Amino acid sequence: MLVDMINFTKLNFFTALITMVFVVSGCVPNGIAKTEKFKYPDIKNEFCGVAISYQYCKCAFHNQFCKEIGMSKSAANSYVQGEFRKWWEPKLQAFGAACESAGGIFKNDECQYCKEDFEAKDGQCEKIIDEETAESDSQEVDLDLAQDVLNDDCTLNQEIYDRDWKKYSDIDNAIAFEDRSYETKQALTAEDNMIDKMLIGFALERDLELDRQMRAELVTYKDALVKNIKTNLLKSFWRLSWITYSTIKGAKGTGESYGSLLEGFDEVEKIATGLKVIQANIPGDSSLAIDTSTMTGKAKSIGANAALEAFESLGDPVKIATKVFEDLANAALPSADITPEEAKILEQQHLKKGVIDNLIKEIDQRTGQKTAQIDQIETEIAQLQTEVTGWENKEKERVAFDLEDSCKKLK
Repeated sequence: MLVDMINFTKLNFFTALITMVFVVSGCVPNGIAKTEKFKYPDIKNEFCGVAISYQYCKCAFHNQFCKEIGMSKSAANSYVQGEFRKWWEPKLQAFGAACESAGGIFKNDECQYCKEDFEAKDGQCEKIIDEETAESDSQEVDLDLAQDVLNDDCTLNQEIYDRDWKKYSDIDNAIAFEDRSYETKQALTAEDNMIDKMLIGFALERDLELDRQMRAELVTYKDALVKNIKTNLLKSFWRLSWITYSTIKGAKGTGESYGSLLEGFDEVEKIATGLKVIQANIPGDSSLAIDTSTMTGKAKSIGANAALEAFESLGDPVKIATKVFEDLANAALPSADITPEEAKILEQQHLKKGVIDNLIKEIDQRTGQKTAQIDQIETEIAQLQTEVTGWENKEKERVAFDLEDSCKKLK
């Protein structure tokens, strides 16, 4: 399970045109003269109907032509977003290649160009300084380090170095990220990417369990409608409503997909009143909500261990999803007293219109998609963990070379 290992996120940032805009600042820190930012293409105006059939987009965004393509709205949305990413990523890669070939520094989706008296080095703009002065300063610092870990002949005491090497390295939270070695920056960047993927996987596992339990309740509700067992069907409907309102507050995408269960009852007095009672009793601080503020992008500032500890504090995603259903035991749900006419309205709305069957079908589709996504994320996390280990080993090698080299120069 992902939570035992080290959000997919909504692609709501793809709204700009694919042009290059120069942002020039007269006094930019870290020696940056100007920044050229990649502008993401607009999915609806530049992709839909151009690089993909308009029917998929109409289904994904407007719930039209879904029957023609054989997909639900959510499935079409996932497909369109995935194809869109495949389409624009090569454009971003080409932008980055052009940036680096021109002597710039490519970071995420930006190209940074250094000031005249700075140079691009190890992913940042560094001031060009006199080499002799820099070498002298470096030797003075390294001499103090060498007293603890170097032998008299300037070779490493390997046992001590293997144990303590990190305290001689740039893997130190007291050092600002921009001042660290290239190797350490790469390791921390990979750590942040890994934690981001862990958070995505966490939300996916939580939503999978929500869907699993919601599907079971839908089957129970459908059976009660078919058999016209008024008490059972209404109790089941109230439970479904509770779950829907809870997930809308804390698991937006999943909750909104259940919303069709609650539509069309504004003028049905007892049902509409019951829905208002349930909504009023849903806790405001939903346990489904994930606070990523202490984790996302924080390995660079608070350290990888602290960011991972924050992730672990989230708990078990399956238990978080299950708690919503457990809360039903103490929830103030309306009574099962409705008229036969209102029971017929429920049957018409959910059974004859196919709302339940459509929801079950949609859940089954999502289950397959999310399971595949989790498998992919687990693979990517393992790759990133290997990448982190590789960069830390390179940092260890860098520090070892610097220590021995500085010692020899002082002999």
